[in-house]
Amino acid sequence: MSTIDAAYNLPQAGALPTHTLVRDVRAKLGPWGFWGSLGWSLLAAAAGVVTVFVYTIIWMLTHGLRIATPQDVAYAMATGILILAAPIVVLVIAAKIRKLSLRSYFALEGFSRRNLALGLGCLIALIVAFSAIQILLGINGGSKYMAETYLAAKAAGVLPLLWLLVVVVAPVTEELFFRGFLHRGWAPSWLGVSGTVVVTSALWALLHQQYNVLGILFIFVMGLIYGWLRQRSNSTLLPMVLHTVNNLLATGFVAIQVEWLS
Repeated sequence: MSTIDAAYNLPQAGALPTHTLVRDVRAKLGPWGFWGSLGWSLLAAAAGVVTVFVYTIIWMLTHGLRIATPQDVAYAMATGILILAAPIVVLVIAAKIRKLSLRSYFALEGFSRRNLALGLGCLIALIVAFSAIQILLGINGGSKYMAETYLAAKAAGVLPLLWLLVVVVAPVTEELFFRGFLHRGWAPSWLGVSGTVVVTSALWALLHQQYNVLGILFIFVMGLIYGWLRQRSNSTLLPMVLHTVNNLLATGFVAIQVEWLS
């Protein structure tokens, strides 16, 4: 066969069906990179703020145009749930645009009992260490704030909302955001796995401005553990479970302290 004949016999891209080309391009889509993940995260955070703003307008219209105050505990609990849950909707859309399953994108995979035991051991060691530091230094890392919040929720009759927010909504949404979406997009980027674990832990800790420096430091170290275990197990469900256990223990301790020890 001559060179000319061979050239004419080569398959032409234009001869392929359009839907085949589109399918091939979609198959090559991976997770969003560093800037894409950052952009979608900022958009998700903005969506949370907008959702709370809309809810606030509706709340004011149904409460005689009264401005919400810290005494409106039910309002505070509802806005807390909304500002955490609304961003996840945006991140789900971002993942679907890349044509990846949510299970794959957010690393919603199972984990071994060994990794669970390792995580629980690290969590218990961290709690014991920081409790000892608080006692030695005479510093309250955040239990006082939690006790005040618990008492306010009890007085307003919205304790179930508090438990829902702290033990379910916060662990699920925060882990999907930081150890799920951001870790998935940033770990393969120039930031690397170690940089991603440190940066996501720092951002997560800085969101908890209701605590003092010691409390924020505790959350940062806990974030390092969660990020390490997420990478080790390739599962966001593991840090999600550990986050739930930590918040359950913290809230349960406060409940015991308020209901029976005070």
